[in-house]
Amino acid sequence: MSQAEAEYDLVIVDAPPILGFPVPLQMAAAVVGVVMVALAGETNRKAIEMAVTTLRRLRANVLGLILNQVNSETSDGYDYNGYGREYL
Repeated sequence: MSQAEAEYDLVIVDAPPILGFPVPLQMAAAVVGVVMVALAGETNRKAIEMAVTTLRRLRANVLGLILNQVNSETSDGYDYNGYGREYL
């Protein structure tokens, strides 16, 4: 089987931020699912809400959100669903 004929179980496509760029919106409409990434303590919650709303309007399948760089200083405003601070 040549590289052009190969089948893959999962392909991850990286894109620029959803808000402010047309290309990621086009990409979101073409893929099976979208996972957003936000920076703890930096990414505005309203911006995340706007991005999710925009994706839902496009009928994109929003799979979830990854919250990067969570530490004890940024964790007060986030819910860990029962996980204690020993994991930070």
